[in-house]
Amino acid sequence: MKHHLLVLLLTSAVNTSLAQDAREDSVRTSELKEVVVTATRTEKMLSQLPVPVMQITSSEIKNRGMVRLNEILAEQTGLAIVTDHGKGIQMQGFSPEYTMILIDGEPVIGRTSGTLELSRITTTNIERIEIVKGPSSSLYGSEAMAGVINIITQKPHDGFKTALSARYGTNNSTDLSVESSFRKNRFDIGGFVNHNSSSGYALRPETGTHTVSPFAACTFQVRSGFKVNSRSDIRFSGRYFESGQDDRYVTENRYAGGRGHEQNLSLAPSYHVRFSDKLNASARFYHSFYKTKAAYHYEDDHSLFDQSYFDQTFTRIELQTDYTPVKNVKVTLGGGAVHETVEATRYEHLQAFNSGYGYFQADWMPVDRMSIIGGGRFDAHSQYKSQFSPKLAASYRLTDRLMVLASAGKGYKAPDFRQLYLNFSNAAVGYSVFGYIGLAERLAELQRSGQIEKVLIDPASLAELNAESSTSFNAGMRYSPWSDFHITINFFRNNIKNLINTQAIALKTNGLFVYSYFNLNSVITQGAETEVSWSLGRHFEVATGFQLLDAFDEAERDKVKAGKVYTKDEQNHTRLVKPGEYGGLYNRSRYMANARMSYNNPEKGITISVRSIYRGKYGISDTDGNGILNAANEYVKGYNLLNASASKSLLKNRLRIQATAENLLGYTDKASVSNLPGRLLYGGVSYNF
Repeated sequence: MKHHLLVLLLTSAVNTSLAQDAREDSVRTSELKEVVVTATRTEKMLSQLPVPVMQITSSEIKNRGMVRLNEILAEQTGLAIVTDHGKGIQMQGFSPEYTMILIDGEPVIGRTSGTLELSRITTTNIERIEIVKGPSSSLYGSEAMAGVINIITQKPHDGFKTALSARYGTNNSTDLSVESSFRKNRFDIGGFVNHNSSSGYALRPETGTHTVSPFAACTFQVRSGFKVNSRSDIRFSGRYFESGQDDRYVTENRYAGGRGHEQNLSLAPSYHVRFSDKLNASARFYHSFYKTKAAYHYEDDHSLFDQSYFDQTFTRIELQTDYTPVKNVKVTLGGGAVHETVEATRYEHLQAFNSGYGYFQADWMPVDRMSIIGGGRFDAHSQYKSQFSPKLAASYRLTDRLMVLASAGKGYKAPDFRQLYLNFSNAAVGYSVFGYIGLAERLAELQRSGQIEKVLIDPASLAELNAESSTSFNAGMRYSPWSDFHITINFFRNNIKNLINTQAIALKTNGLFVYSYFNLNSVITQGAETEVSWSLGRHFEVATGFQLLDAFDEAERDKVKAGKVYTKDEQNHTRLVKPGEYGGLYNRSRYMANARMSYNNPEKGITISVRSIYRGKYGISDTDGNGILNAANEYVKGYNLLNASASKSLLKNRLRIQATAENLLGYTDKASVSNLPGRLLYGGVSYNF
């Protein structure tokens, strides 16, 4: 934290000396040109949006030498990369399963235990990344309870253009890309091919297994359009991802290994028509499938250890109309239908969801300084109760340099296939996990086969599993006291009801448990985040960000307050847990911060950037067995990562040479942080034709 405070002090000191000479609002003029589509599903100026929005540009990604989505998101204020069956994103204290990930407005499928592996997504060909914080279910439905991250790929430019890029570094990490685009008259087409591979790494090589297994992956994307006439156009995008990895496990003192495969294909044709200057409409179709399969054999006798597959499909058709009845009022209406299926080793047969939805939104600017957005979405689902998610947001520009904004809305997350239909018993360890539907029958089968010692909760006493929901509030300001100095502050609070959690329902005769899913707790996440950026002259910029987070279970907090939770002291004597010792939800840091210093000289073609990312301590285990975080040894220590990059452009900016370093200080925590293998060094080169 020391150098974060130092950056803030330096920023404040120099700021005072230069404040008076900045009257021309050139940066604000630049901001006004930035357009965001994710927050309203229509184009709207970033400076007018009444909700918390972040935008990461392609130049920012390239200047930092980032090639994977997880790398660039890890350096953003208020976002934390957490590992649970992959690298996912934590936003406003929500787990990864509550943030929707989109590519060009279409959802990316293929989550494992709720986590979408962010390293699957290359930053090649990205025009910008838009991050909307706060509930977005009023436009996007389930999975958008924490927010939305939309990756917008580049549109083809006039003429023919091609770019090659390569990066190689630690752990034999290789990233190769070829991009190309063509546009002439009414037709355009563009796309890329990306190959990514690594030899993986082992934090504990003495075990003979990898922490991250060796893998190789390829991504293909094509995006094309044809202008039918002056009022309509047809567009198409397709994306294919394939990956294979070599896994090795130790089970019962025997090694088992094999290869796992992963595939994801997405197709998205659309038709857009502009009936008049006031009315336009679009029809979109989207289909995606995600498949995995793996087979592992024991190395000593080659007998089968485990074999599995997972097939998921997502199909959606959607219509949207945007109408401007009077000046400064835009009305958006939309609706659609979704069909989803899953067939997997851990499900008894093909499972399917059907849902339909409709949404509306009114975007009104009663005066130039004020913007009001109201709307809602109704979702009807084949497996759970219908949901209505309203939202209201407003902003007001008090002065040319100060805007205040506030929003309130409801979000929800539907029970997924796993929470409803999972039928899994771990043969190697011995525990079982069952989805809500079919729980009673599966538990009865275990009882009949003599595997149940004691039933802890009678399935007949359980209420129907319902969707999780949240009521959320965001309020803050955007302030630019001088033309090159910007401050954003946002306060947030999310009241989450019907949180779906796992809990033991029976004790097996082997001493392990049978788990299932329940609507249990009421959870609150609240806090504040701020970002400060300052351009020093033409070439230097410093920026810093900070998040304070308080995330807790109300029931657990009340139990501690009521004196119902105990722990052990250093002498192993039982004592009450003090209210101040309750640590809230697992895997949440109370403090996170980042700082950045960059130098960019376009005339000389030199870019240098140094970034610091701090994550405060967070809880990961329950060592005293009381079910909550309270003891000092239940936390991972806070740590700081230092990243840096430098690049030089040559041949009139056609050739770019770059060096990148992540985790320069080489921080590792082998016991608790699996996604930090130590210092990572990369060298890269790119060439534009």
